[in-house]
Formats: sequence, C-alpha cells, structure tokens
Amino acid sequence: MLKKMPPYQIIGWAASLILVALVFYYFQLRGGAVGGFGLGLMGVLSCTVLLMFALEVYQLVSGYQRGELFPMRNATFFVVCFSVVALPVLGVYGAVTGQTLPVSTLVLIPVFLFMAARNLFRVTINSVALEAKTGFRAPTYVPLFDVQRVEENETGLVIRTASGPDIRLLRAFFFGSVWNRLRERLGRL
Repeated sequence: MLKKMPPYQIIGWAASLILVALVFYYFQLRGGAVGGFGLGLMGVLSCTVLLMFALEVYQLVSGYQRGELFPMRNATFFVVCFSVVALPVLGVYGAVTGQTLPVSTLVLIPVFLFMAARNLFRVTINSVALEAKTGFRAPTYVPLFDVQRVEENETGLVIRTASGPDIRLLRAFFFGSVWNRLRERLGRL
C-alpha cells in the first residue's frame, strides 16, 4: 500500500498520527500542561498536515480539471465541501468575537481536513489505471490493460476485470454531468 502512496500522503499520515499522540499525551495524560517545545512541535506538525491537505485538494482539483477525477455524490463529498467553507468562517468568527476553540481542538483541525479529503469517494481514470474508492477501505486499483469490459445496466456500470473483483458503480452516487463524463470515458476502454 505504501508503494502506491505519494510522499505527501505518507508525510500527512505520519504527521497526523504523531500530532494525535502528542495532543493525547499533553491534554489527557498531563492535563493540559504544555511547554513551549510541545506547543511548538504541535504547531509545526499541524501546519505540516495543513500543507499536505492543501496538496491533496490541489491534486483533486487538478485531476477533476484534467477529466481524470469523478467525485461521488455522498456524505463524504458534502462533509469535505462544508468543512472547506465552514472552518475559515469559524476562524473569522473567533477572531471577531474572541471565542475560539481550545488549543487541543485547533491543532487537530488540519488532521480532520486531511482525513476527510483522503476519504472522499471517487473514481480516477488516467492513462495507466483506474482507481475506485467506493468505501472507507483502500481504493481498488486496476491497470487499464486488466479491464475486460464495461457493462451498463439500469442502475449503473459494472467494470469486469481480469484479476480481482468486479467494480460496481451506481448512477445514484454521481452528479448527472459527472456520470455522463464517466460513462463516456469508460466507453473508450
């Protein structure tokens, strides 16, 4: 699994795990007694995870613009969209009113954003492979030469592969224009 992950995702996962462990240590085990080094380390890790989130969003947006990314319309899509809009609004509200979240929560916001963006359900088709993330498990990765045929039925598409399980994509989980582009792209395989 780590062989297929780009370095920014590995850095994001590692920084997230370390950050969660530090927040647990300082705010649960030590009762909030955070020294300058601990707070600085948590701040650097939080900024690192925020940067990895920004890179993930950039990859998603550029993949969509190239016509390789087909996002699914479900709870993960709307949570990511809402979070990207709501969290800056929450920051502005806190700056204006002085009512901010506790430090332990603030440093973990980038972890939430990074995890939400990583778990966005989607289908990605580039010139080499098809990758379908249709659940919270790891995405199904299929090289294009392994795709045997694509069948369409009244509920969606079934992608038959030479090795591995079939991939079922339901029309109800895609926006209309995204579904049409996906059908067209899969029809060319």
